[in-house]
Amino acid sequence: MLHQPPLLDFSRSDPNKGMLFDTRDGQTYQVVKIGKQIWLAENFRYLPSKEKGDLFDTSCVYDNDNSYLDKGYGRLYDWNTANHIAPEGWKLPNNKDFEELKDFIIKDNNLSTDEDKIGSYLKSIDGWESCDPCEDIVNNDKYGFNAKASVNFYSSEHFANFVSATGENNSNHNSWNLFHNLGGFYKYNGNFNYSINNGFCVRLIKAY
Repeated sequence: MLHQPPLLDFSRSDPNKGMLFDTRDGQTYQVVKIGKQIWLAENFRYLPSKEKGDLFDTSCVYDNDNSYLDKGYGRLYDWNTANHIAPEGWKLPNNKDFEELKDFIIKDNNLSTDEDKIGSYLKSIDGWESCDPCEDIVNNDKYGFNAKASVNFYSSEHFANFVSATGENNSNHNSWNLFHNLGGFYKYNGNFNYSINNGFCVRLIKAY
């Protein structure tokens, strides 16, 4: 099935923030420019299906409750599906893309390479469980990435996981994680099997 390319429009008042219109289903997403990269500023929620021509269509909404879509949590996907749902001109980020994001934050904020506060610049200000022993971790969402704590099988308000395109299949791939009680942005290597209420959040990046 043929679709028009997605429409990308940046704000005149803030050239680093804009909107993406996915012509396949009419949904609109906030986007943000961080360094040279353009990211979705909210989790993807496209519903893939074989009838639409999608190669893979394994996804769900937590607890089958669509109100989570309205709250910005997005859909949960398995790895194969996540790799094939981006609209034209966009892609699932790989490890190199995530590393570039980390490097920019380090340089832009004069952090040392072992500084463990990178995640604080990415996490949404609200929606994370508080951590009493972690007074030095203050989520400021400086760039508008708006990373919300995931709602999935494990629990809400504790961590966010974003799937990486780097991998081989559903049982051998990477994800990048933020935790409520840690300030970093961590790469996870290993097995993360999809099941109902247990999948990956997707943040697409503009291909360039």
